[in-house]
Amino acid sequence: MKTIKNFIIVMISALSIQTASAQSSPMKEPISFKLKNGLTVIVAQNENSNKIYAGFTADEEPYESIKPGARDVFNSMMNFSDKGGNINANTLDFNNALTLFSKTVKEPVLNQDAFETAIAKVIASVNDKDQYYPETVTETSLKALTLADIKAYYSRNIKPSNTYLTIAGDITVAEAKSLTKKSFGDWTSPASKSLASK
Repeated sequence: MKTIKNFIIVMISALSIQTASAQSSPMKEPISFKLKNGLTVIVAQNENSNKIYAGFTADEEPYESIKPGARDVFNSMMNFSDKGGNINANTLDFNNALTLFSKTVKEPVLNQDAFETAIAKVIASVNDKDQYYPETVTETSLKALTLADIKAYYSRNIKPSNTYLTIAGDITVAEAKSLTKKSFGDWTSPASKSLASK
């Protein structure tokens, strides 16, 4: 995303409000680090919260170079919003939630059935005008997409070197490093051959 830095600042601010409301101490200053594979992790600790929030975003290609609707269909297949993937878990459940989420990102279910379900869902949303879509995203452009287009979008855009994981809540930087290394440390850029076989 062109505005990825601004989005991360806004997200940290929003998470700060959620986790700091009715709390006596403010959220600590966000700390960022990178895993060896290039994934950027940003952590904002609030030890008075009993929840941990996480957001996953990608610094993707310019919109005009992406086939119209490919991002929207991919997000639908992944159960992502237009801002990426999210986790909202109790402190004790965050480890499991992050592990499951990382598996979804590293090994997405990009098959024909999921593709057809997502296409139908996005077409209905476009026709209902229940959210903003660029004018190039129409029923016609969506029907022109193939599963190969979605796999190509994933391969080019969802990779460690251009993705960000923002974590806020009852978690220390040391704990976040340990958990993210365990969940995402083995993630490499997707191989088109392995995606093609799914």
